[in-house]
Amino acid sequence: MTSITQSRLCPLSLSLSLGLLLLLLLLLKSAPCAAGARFVIGVDGGTESIRACVFDAETGEPVGSPHAVPYKTTFPGPGEAEQDPRSWYDNLCQAVKGATLSASATIQEDCSPHIEAISLDTTCCSVCFLDSNFEPLRPCLLWMDSRSSKQCDEILLKAKGDPALSVNSGGEGPLSAEWMLPKALWYAQNHPDEWASACKHVCEYQDYLNFRLTSKFVGSSVNAAVRWHFDGRSCTSPSPSGRPTSLYDKVNMSKLLEKLPQTFLPFASVIAPLTPTAAVDLGLTSSVLVIQGGPDAFVGMVGLGCVKPKQLCLITGSSHLHCAVSSSTGTSKSCWGAYRGAPLPNVCFAEGGQSSTGSILRWGKQLLGGEEGEDGGENLTYKVLDAEAESCPPGADGLLALETFQGSRTPETDAKAKGALIGLTLSHTRGHVWRALLEGVCFGTRNCIEGLAAAGHPASEILIAGGATRSGLWLQMHSDVCGLPIVVCKFSDAPLLGSAILASVGAGVYSDVNEAVEKMVKISHRITPDPTKTKRYSEIFGVYKKLGPAIKPLIHDLHRLRGGATIAPSLLSADWADIAGEVGKCENDPNIKYIHCDVFDGVEVDSPNALTFGPAMIGAIRKRTKLLLDVHLVVKDPAAYVEAMGENGCDCLIIQFETFGSRSEFRQCLSRIRGLGMRAGACIAPRTQVEEISEEIREGLIDVVDVLSVEPGFASQSIQFGVLSKVAEIKGEGEGVRVIVDGGINDKTAKRVLSSGADTLVSGSYVFKHPGGVKVAVKSLLSI
Repeated sequence: MTSITQSRLCPLSLSLSLGLLLLLLLLLKSAPCAAGARFVIGVDGGTESIRACVFDAETGEPVGSPHAVPYKTTFPGPGEAEQDPRSWYDNLCQAVKGATLSASATIQEDCSPHIEAISLDTTCCSVCFLDSNFEPLRPCLLWMDSRSSKQCDEILLKAKGDPALSVNSGGEGPLSAEWMLPKALWYAQNHPDEWASACKHVCEYQDYLNFRLTSKFVGSSVNAAVRWHFDGRSCTSPSPSGRPTSLYDKVNMSKLLEKLPQTFLPFASVIAPLTPTAAVDLGLTSSVLVIQGGPDAFVGMVGLGCVKPKQLCLITGSSHLHCAVSSSTGTSKSCWGAYRGAPLPNVCFAEGGQSSTGSILRWGKQLLGGEEGEDGGENLTYKVLDAEAESCPPGADGLLALETFQGSRTPETDAKAKGALIGLTLSHTRGHVWRALLEGVCFGTRNCIEGLAAAGHPASEILIAGGATRSGLWLQMHSDVCGLPIVVCKFSDAPLLGSAILASVGAGVYSDVNEAVEKMVKISHRITPDPTKTKRYSEIFGVYKKLGPAIKPLIHDLHRLRGGATIAPSLLSADWADIAGEVGKCENDPNIKYIHCDVFDGVEVDSPNALTFGPAMIGAIRKRTKLLLDVHLVVKDPAAYVEAMGENGCDCLIIQFETFGSRSEFRQCLSRIRGLGMRAGACIAPRTQVEEISEEIREGLIDVVDVLSVEPGFASQSIQFGVLSKVAEIKGEGEGVRVIVDGGINDKTAKRVLSSGADTLVSGSYVFKHPGGVKVAVKSLLSI
């Protein structure tokens, strides 16, 4: 009986065994086997969040999903953007823990023992000022912070011809307010005491995090090469070579060289293992190595496999960034670079860029939306627009777009450049317009690539990442217009993969970055140009190249004529019994950006009728409006009010030049205002000439000039038109300075004031006493 039962069960047992074996094989196939696995972590510190992902150190395949943790950005003033460096570290710890949790779930066991290294990329030019304990003295100046634009002008003026500047557009600049030196100079000028004593270290986002992880203060040779004016190759040597000593000396910033990291490491270098504290914070072992990464765009180049000469990385989004790897150190006005030692020590990097690309398509989609329906309004998609454009021939039946909507970066730098659509006829459809916009961006890309080639940095292929990869039509169009093959990678998150590649090399999995790229970067597909379309586009490109120069004089004329002035209602003429109500009338009007608050103490302006409100009232107004507050201070001791005004929400504090006993007191007060995060303004009475404050304007101490067209302290005065010539003088001293004309402005005087080029017109009596109300009054002033 037993033997019969056993013989009958044998086939069943065999079936069960085979089933279990098959299930086991499926499980093994669906989840990585941890036994002998080698993992690394790639980290991408972006503008809005920090992300981490675990990768197989040999194949480059992600293990689990990336984990992102957002952080807060504050915007304390126009053009200003800040983040708290301490939040970067806290969020890094959360991101790594989330990534390892996801990876552990994928392999069905704890992945942390298999993690060998971690590498970080971060935003470039996010600058930190630290004390002797490497603690932040203030929030980081984020990469997009442009408050140091005036320092850029100062550097170019004082250091013109310095060899360290020669790589930027043939030595003519531009120098970006995003970069290290202008930001550090702004800090030194606006926080002189802190700069001289408390500030011991200056670094970037990445350097700060690497220090928190390892207690080693090191810099990225790539950051140093492309944004600090260093020589990216020689700065990695033990001796202090490759430093831009003469440049920093010329702008009185030699101390910056002492505060920056003294050791610079190229990509994939070992910094140190995690400290025990950092290991606990990240949930990893202290044997994990921290490997030098770099700025996000350059690490992204590695993640795309763009590491060899004649390769060009095209990063697409709201704008286009063209990153050329080259063996040449050549430079010209048509590009930025070449920078030695970037992205890798044995090559150079040159850069081109388009300011508006994807942003143009978003604008176009909104503009072309039409009526709601099957293919319009809210249901209109990029896919629908692409299909309509694809039905139109190359060249969009004679319609050509110039994509410089937000100015031109390269091959010609022109911040005033604007976009254009030329060749419009009544026969053109929505599809034609959409195709022209797509083609216009591609023509701009070709223009930038040719500018790079003219400087000695040719491209034989384009490796592309970002939003453009979602449109097959636009990808093919880029290839056809540029006449170059385009490579699309399988893993689209290039910065994360690039960080993982650097971590793998640092951990010894691969001997160098080139070998790691060959193994870890997977190609999705290649796009080759259509010779017939390339020939056709080359003919149209000849017209495109003529278009920008042809309309440039007209665009600049329009820029001057446009004005773009806004009205700042003056509360001096408002109903003080209902200040909240009067302020409320100014809300939600696109022509009102500022509220003008005159603070008079009745002493400096010798009249009891010139006594107005103080800091507490400014604080009350601040709570009731999101509009920017211009506070005009005419008091006996202006310096005594600065801190109180800042604490109560003043956005721009305007001090009366004539109230100061000495030039040094005036300058110190301006610096104090800017040091507290406010915009610094100077007001000049009708009798005062612009030359009295021209030095401060040129040095960037003054953000706003208030040109009084009446005597200070009294409402309802007649305007003095003779002061309007000062507007052009001020703009000649500092192009970025906002110029206010203040007093006597009504429907009979506004036209002449607008014609002067003023940016802000202060009007009190006319605005608040107009029978049609504030908004009608404001509209009438700007419609004259």
